[in-house]
Amino acid sequence: MAGGRGQGMKARGFKAADKRSELKTLVVGTLEVNCYVLWDTQTRDAFVIDPGADGRKIKKIIEDNQLSVRHIVNTHGHFDHVGADGELKGITGAPINIHREDAEMLGEAHEHGVIFGVITPPQPAPDKLLDDGVVLKAGGLTLRVLHTPGHTAGGICLYEEAEGLLFTGDTLFAGSIGRTDLGGGSFPVIIASIKNKLLPLGGEVVVLPGHGPDSTIGIERKTNQFLG
Repeated sequence: MAGGRGQGMKARGFKAADKRSELKTLVVGTLEVNCYVLWDTQTRDAFVIDPGADGRKIKKIIEDNQLSVRHIVNTHGHFDHVGADGELKGITGAPINIHREDAEMLGEAHEHGVIFGVITPPQPAPDKLLDDGVVLKAGGLTLRVLHTPGHTAGGICLYEEAEGLLFTGDTLFAGSIGRTDLGGGSFPVIIASIKNKLLPLGGEVVVLPGHGPDSTIGIERKTNQFLG
């Protein structure tokens, strides 16, 4: 669940010059989660990151681009980010990945959704429990897991270093940070996560958050009111 930004970004594509990756962003579900489909343009192997809802829309991106999904990855366990995990696993056969500290939330997605007035189907148990430093591969692309607790105990960011892409879930937004008033949240911990794990990655790294518009590490270092 998001922090201070309420506007979801529109579905769009991203392919930078001389890059091996292509990225499609879909805004899914009532809480406008950014679901990312990232793939290797040479092999068509793909990641699906935070399939929170609208599995049929995500399926269309996969089919239209003839992708083979190698990993479904959740940046954390909140219901709005995991609601189509089971549907996507059924469609693609890809394993569900989540940090071990948030794994139990998958089984509680339906109950948590009800609290917020959102109907979310029960989700299957994860196939792989992630830890800090684990590397996931899809073709020639790699996502390195950065454990960034503070929004939840098992919150992670995913860094594709060669492409300069950082998927920040609900840890860091353009101009804001994830809320810390829910279970497992801590303001000092999330600030430490951002300052120690994310800001050192370099100013040109593109920040792709779980809600709202994208940014860069450089912009957030200079302008984010929570990081002063």
